[in-house]
Amino acid sequence: MAAKPLRILVMANLPPYVLGGAENQVARLVEGWLNAGTVVEVAGTRIPDGHVELGSHRLRTHHLWGADLPGRLLRALGYAASLSRLAWERRNDFDVIYCRGLADAAITLSLLKSLGKWLRCGIVVCPINAKGDGDIAFLKSIPFWRTLSRCIDRQVAAFCIINRFIPQELDQVGITRPVRHLIPNGVVIHSNFARGDVRRKPILLAWSGRFEKQKGLDLLIGAIAEVIPDSPSFELALYGKGSLRADLERQVAALGLEDKIHFMGALAPIELRERLLLADIFVLPSRYEGMSNAALEAMEAGLPVLCTRCGGVDAFLDASTGWTAEPDDKQSLVCALRSALATPRPVLRSMGESARTYVLQHMSMQRAAQRNLLVLEQASRRSA
Repeated sequence: MAAKPLRILVMANLPPYVLGGAENQVARLVEGWLNAGTVVEVAGTRIPDGHVELGSHRLRTHHLWGADLPGRLLRALGYAASLSRLAWERRNDFDVIYCRGLADAAITLSLLKSLGKWLRCGIVVCPINAKGDGDIAFLKSIPFWRTLSRCIDRQVAAFCIINRFIPQELDQVGITRPVRHLIPNGVVIHSNFARGDVRRKPILLAWSGRFEKQKGLDLLIGAIAEVIPDSPSFELALYGKGSLRADLERQVAALGLEDKIHFMGALAPIELRERLLLADIFVLPSRYEGMSNAALEAMEAGLPVLCTRCGGVDAFLDASTGWTAEPDDKQSLVCALRSALATPRPVLRSMGESARTYVLQHMSMQRAAQRNLLVLEQASRRSA
């Protein structure tokens, strides 16, 4: 008798309704799980109720309400009520629930699981950010967070860890019982790898993401102003959008850097990769991170990475693949920039090839999907 396929409920939003790195990672994981023959449905606050197309699959989605209510308490209560209804109505339809983020979904499901035996499926959580305003900071901002932490500790089966600082933060709030699996984010591997002309001048730095305080672009712009006098010719291309773009453009103008720093707008993934193939160095000056998909995509495109030591991608870099600086420290960023810009372009190309080789061997999307699926299967068996 053939084994029944694993039935997974994923708590997350999806692109194009939300275009963050976590959402892109979830979409790729879900597609990988569907390709492996599992049954997957997704529930989130920004996705429609119905079906969406994901690769070659038609995916069932559930819209959870409450996100647009006024006030944090009303939003939390509305969301909890919406998720509780879905969990009750579909209580026999899933073997395991995967929560992307230690936030409202993981908290609500842990509480529901503690209230009775009707929610029998296992819960797996993947926190998405460490330090700063990350997952644990969110948890500690909630009244009675210690009680909630104890509930999460008892009811969650496993954590998928993408950042080396997350285990320390879990320990600090008393969440120690669930099994922990270190599984870095995955990246889509492209077969084409045609880099730009190695003789091109000037050196081109690239960044992609959201124009938000977390990303540290204000620090990068200030650091660039300091390194210009003693560095070779270079330019910085910024790809993305966000609430701070106008502020950052004013900072660039005030420092007279319009000929050095260029705001290129948000691009489709394929077009962005084509631009990365023409660059020399990818920069990621974040104040805090989980594990940057943008940096992984740059490494896949053959770029060495300059990033801050936030516990994500930096944990996998060495002198052959990039440079690191302290987060939220402009002078540390200045030193790293000077070192990167002083590196001859042939060496930069060699570093980029090493970075691409590393992600090909260790961080493919297929590998990440398989490893996460194994955790989900184990959590399902334990709950059964």
